[in-house]
Amino acid sequence: ILLSVVMPTFFIINYESYDYSTGKEIIITGLDGLKARREKIQKTSGVLSTEKLNDALTFYKSLPEGDIAYFQIEEKYPGIFFLLKEAYSPYTGSSGFQVSNIPNANDFYDRNMKKIEGKIKSYGTNFLSYSEQQEALKRASGIEKPFIFEFIDQWPILINSLFFVYFAIAFSAIIISNQLFSFEKEQNMDIILNAVGRKKLKYIGFKKVLALLIYLTLEFLICSIIVSSIVFVPLGVSGWNSQIQILPEFFMSIYNLSFGQLYIYSMVIAWISILCIALIGAFINSIFQKTYTSLIISILFTVSPMFLRNSEYLPINVQKILHSQPINGINIFSYIISLYSYHLFNNTVLTSTIILTFAVVCSIICIFLSPLIFAYRINRC
Repeated sequence: ILLSVVMPTFFIINYESYDYSTGKEIIITGLDGLKARREKIQKTSGVLSTEKLNDALTFYKSLPEGDIAYFQIEEKYPGIFFLLKEAYSPYTGSSGFQVSNIPNANDFYDRNMKKIEGKIKSYGTNFLSYSEQQEALKRASGIEKPFIFEFIDQWPILINSLFFVYFAIAFSAIIISNQLFSFEKEQNMDIILNAVGRKKLKYIGFKKVLALLIYLTLEFLICSIIVSSIVFVPLGVSGWNSQIQILPEFFMSIYNLSFGQLYIYSMVIAWISILCIALIGAFINSIFQKTYTSLIISILFTVSPMFLRNSEYLPINVQKILHSQPINGINIFSYIISLYSYHLFNNTVLTSTIILTFAVVCSIICIFLSPLIFAYRINRC
């Protein structure tokens, strides 16, 4: 709960906005900076047509190159400069790219596919199979257009804050779950409990699992509400219906989602992923019934995929498996910019769906097996 208050407050306080109305760069920090930025963008918000993009580009090219040109386009067309730069710069070697070199923005809504093609090419032929490449391009072409351009600077603050909070909840889930079935053994209560019978022990084990799930769900909901309130109450929910691609970091995303849909979708994935992580820990703990042993194994099994998923030393198929692990469900950036696709029965699904599916199936298995193993192992070494 403390982290839920601290993280969004920290990001809001450290936010910087810029005012160029005087011809110079004036920094406005914190909540005032966010409100100033929102007020400025509201003047040009609406449908992001190619006409508007071309007007901004023509205006920029009419000015002498340098800081003054950037100041003026940011003042008249806030946010458009970086969107154009992200769309038209090459995927690799973009450091020297000049927006003034863009002839026109008529093909702006095809640029996401060009950038994705550049990304695939830069990673080599072994990065994605041919069918995955076609699926990524098909998904990119299906993104709803034209984009709705609105103030969205509160969304990165919310996303980053929730990541830290959800990671803390996942860590607490690992700590709690790895004491769930080892307490009785370590406190020498196993002989007494064994006397109640196998059926009663299964019921006790199930209630332990149920209590764990209820506690983590309440923790998740309370923390999510706190973070969302701190961000949305002063800054509003503008951009709720805007496509996530208007955020430069998400321009190459192949997900056809608005920020509102992403917010709800990512919370569901994070919630189920956290419960799955806890249930995996409980399952391991029910087998070993030793807190520290199961804790080490659980951390290696559930947390390591977050750090190994992009390792160049692992085969691409192993990387894909690691991307599908529940720990990645608490981090939007781990799946929202991923181009991987998976075959699930007769359907082709993206990384987020496979994370959710894996977490649900794994959770169901662990819910039923953990009490059974607990009841079986309670009177054994």
